[in-house]
Amino acid sequence: MGKKYRPLTEQELAVLSANGCTAADWSEISVSEGFDPKYVRGVHFGGRIRLGANGAAIHLPGGVVRRSGIYRAALYDCTVGDGVLIANVGRYIARYDLADRVVVENVGEIICTGDTTFGNGVQAAVVNESGGREVPVFDGLTAQIAYVIAMYRHRHLTIERLNEIIRQEVESRRADRGTIGEGSRIVNTLSTVDVRIGEEAVVEGALSLRNGTINSTVDAPTYVGAGVTASDFIAACASRIDTGSMIKKCFIGEGVLIENGFSAENSLFFANSHCNHGEACSVFAGPYTVSHHRATLLIAGYFLFFNAGSGANQSNHMYKSGPVHQGIHLRGCKFASDAYVLLPAATGVFSIVKGRHYDHHDTRSMPFSYLIEEAGESVLLPGIGLRSFGTARDVRKWPKRDRRNGLRHDIIHYDLMNPYTAGWILRGVVECRKLLERYSTAEAVKWNHVKIKMPSLRKGLLLYTQALRAYLGERFVSCTARPESDQTMREWVDWAGMIAPRCRVEALLDRVDSGEVSDLESFAHELHEIAANYRNDEMKWALYALAVLSEKEQQQLTDEDIAAVIDKGAKDRKTLDDAIEQDAGRDFAPSMSVGYGIDDLLSRADDFMAVRGTAPKM
Repeated sequence: MGKKYRPLTEQELAVLSANGCTAADWSEISVSEGFDPKYVRGVHFGGRIRLGANGAAIHLPGGVVRRSGIYRAALYDCTVGDGVLIANVGRYIARYDLADRVVVENVGEIICTGDTTFGNGVQAAVVNESGGREVPVFDGLTAQIAYVIAMYRHRHLTIERLNEIIRQEVESRRADRGTIGEGSRIVNTLSTVDVRIGEEAVVEGALSLRNGTINSTVDAPTYVGAGVTASDFIAACASRIDTGSMIKKCFIGEGVLIENGFSAENSLFFANSHCNHGEACSVFAGPYTVSHHRATLLIAGYFLFFNAGSGANQSNHMYKSGPVHQGIHLRGCKFASDAYVLLPAATGVFSIVKGRHYDHHDTRSMPFSYLIEEAGESVLLPGIGLRSFGTARDVRKWPKRDRRNGLRHDIIHYDLMNPYTAGWILRGVVECRKLLERYSTAEAVKWNHVKIKMPSLRKGLLLYTQALRAYLGERFVSCTARPESDQTMREWVDWAGMIAPRCRVEALLDRVDSGEVSDLESFAHELHEIAANYRNDEMKWALYALAVLSEKEQQQLTDEDIAAVIDKGAKDRKTLDDAIEQDAGRDFAPSMSVGYGIDDLLSRADDFMAVRGTAPKM
């Protein structure tokens, strides 16, 4: 039942007039129970105004207590809830509904200009700056929905159907009035135009917010801070945009931090990404995309569990057809400081790129590698990341850095080894075998625009084999019964954080095409169903992978083959863990204590131990 309002009494009107208030038409103002005119001073009213109860104590930072009310402001066609504090509005607030306990103080303007969807439906040209992979940003966007729309353009009907579903969602947000949710605070902010703000959000010191939505809840409040300019944007719950960041045509996902002057245009940032100082243009930043440094550019690419070193850069055009090129950098990639890639290019999972690379590499079938520059050439060291402590550390830290609260809409699988990453390792095994057989007497081979030296190729094959056996052995040990053979489980995909069999997600898209899945709730439910079957499906893939590794057909596999991989896998796991511990130990060697014991060299070791501790164990 809605709140009841009544006209002003003669006595209330007299108090308001005495308090310096004016109105275009006093009859347009109505108030609810608990309204006290003494808490309204120096205010001009225009259009239809509804005012709630006031006079309640408002506890502000620094131990300051104020009384809810309206002081030194102009309101046009507004509804003000109970316990709201509005003070020092330089221009006016127009066509807005303020829920209970909102604080608006020291602002220039808050205006809804009319019919708007508050940033919903804005097209972000991701991955390819010249277009063709546009994703409509909207309140319910997830990493998985965005991935399909951006990457499955070959499925024309799927894209058409999903875009139509999203158009309906966008239209449901359309309104000619803005809202500010219960308990939110907008302070020291210059201009807010056509922005819908959720409950318990904080907007503090922003310069200009235009055509956007700041989603926020009690459990997952969102913060927009000092010096921020944002236009045509959606901010998800528990996100933070702060300290002079500049956002245009962007989606800022759950738990995402954008701060310290970072600028982004036509980009999507999904769960727990964190970007400082640098720049992003036409970027699909999947969960845990990180860029912390100045002069770092992410452009025209897909990134996921990614870390960019200082000065990392890419070029997306060669002055021929314009900025039409794109980069695909799969899960877990890192760019070292000053790394450079001339696009188009594709980088395999958990690979590190060092130096400058101009030859459009595709290293996806050689995962966990180092791509380095040597005498102007791109040189690949296959599989070396499998014995890196850095890789192990990254995988452990990501779940601990999940800043999302309440509902978590992006589906994320954190396992380092899974049918997707191990599937690329399996391709690496096959590729290494072929190259070693074909170029058995060569010193090096040229493969997919990179150079691989033969010792590195043999080492890569060994590391891939060890890692795959270790993973399969662990899976079969945990399996209570031999899994059924299923040829459809061979290929797996990584949908921006969600690991799934390709056959299952393709079947879901087929149901979208047929109209069986016709809304976003159903689509999300089906994705969660696929995720729930992950472990069972993983075992079916493990059986297929063992057959390939053993160079047999699945029906030829015996219990002895499974027992053998369990036994060998345990030994391989120990070998890899020992190598990882040894790699970690290098960072704790005596030579690494340089810079410690600043005033007493004899205390260097003790100082190092006090700060760094001892090398971690696997």
